[in-house]
Amino acid sequence: MLENNNTRSDPVDLNLKEFFAILWDRKSLIASISLIFAVFSIIYSLFLPNIYQSESLLAPATSNDNLSSQLSSYSSLAGLAGINIPAGEVSKSTEAIQRIRSFEFFSNFFIPNIKLENLMAVDKWIPEENIIKYDNKKFDSISNKWIRKVDYPLKTIPSNQEAFKMYRKILQVSEDKNTSFVTISIKHESPNVAKIWVDIIIQNINESMRDEDKKIAQNSINYLNNSAKSANYQSLKEAISSLLESQLQTLMLTSSNDDYIFKIIDSPVVPELKSEPSRAVICILGTFLGIIFGVLASLFMHVRNKSY
Repeated sequence: MLENNNTRSDPVDLNLKEFFAILWDRKSLIASISLIFAVFSIIYSLFLPNIYQSESLLAPATSNDNLSSQLSSYSSLAGLAGINIPAGEVSKSTEAIQRIRSFEFFSNFFIPNIKLENLMAVDKWIPEENIIKYDNKKFDSISNKWIRKVDYPLKTIPSNQEAFKMYRKILQVSEDKNTSFVTISIKHESPNVAKIWVDIIIQNINESMRDEDKKIAQNSINYLNNSAKSANYQSLKEAISSLLESQLQTLMLTSSNDDYIFKIIDSPVVPELKSEPSRAVICILGTFLGIIFGVLASLFMHVRNKSY
């Protein structure tokens, strides 16, 4: 039995020895391929532009949570007056996050406040001069015109739908379920643009939702005032009065609070250090890939030579 076990283990040892012998015999090939991959990974990483990330930490405005709870208490009374008030399961903060990610918010409040070429045609940012260099195959900065050549359904001037895909790539919005704090960040070749765009998002989500609630509250007040004139029952008059009070409170909050949805805990700044790419990681991975490719090439050459 001992002899059989030794006999079975010998081929494994021989195969391992042969494997390392093959690699040692072709160590020059493996080193050459690894060097080529390393050089190309270095060149590739150097051509990648620096990406900067600016972010802001936000807290939900407490007035909105209080208002939602107050309005929900009037939901039964609103039914008597023919007004539908949301149950309030979804907070204003959660709604705002989804709005920021939406195409409608992007089209109505983000794109009108930025330069499209800063989103779709940036080549790199030159820090010494603090200017953005554009891809000359897409955008002519001298004539300020789009010149890119694309196939249908794409257009020379990027559509909102195409630009929205890029917007979603550079945007990050996250919510801490424990604290309800919200973090909004933007990645861009220019740290200045990244910071400005975060400011634009925060300002416009606050203003747009405030204006919408203000409009709804004003329409509700007008409707309730008209309904009160024709109300015949005392219970209905009391319901209308309660609803009118809540809508007046809503109108007051929308008019007096600039930080309607989010209040800023940590303002966005112009980042000094890049967030990506990690050129060292790219070079290490490229070299490692070269080693693997070199080993596979050595084994392939050995098998091919042995078959002849």
